[in-house]
Amino acid sequence: MEPTAEVIAEAKRDSNGHVYAIEGNYGPSENVPPQAIKGAWKVDGNGNIVGNFIPNPNYVPDYRVI
Repeated sequence: MEPTAEVIAEAKRDSNGHVYAIEGNYGPSENVPPQAIKGAWKVDGNGNIVGNFIPNPNYVPDYRVI
């Protein structure tokens, strides 16, 4: 999975961590269930994505909380 322009911009705003690919619409204060996280990209101290996409083994496509 390749990072989009939005993912790259988020990495620049939040260095030294990860940027997550999430399925669904979750607000900034909502808890995201692990099943809705597709995976992540690691971000270095300069806000650059490093390495490959890290898939989440717990991701469930089309996961919905009922």
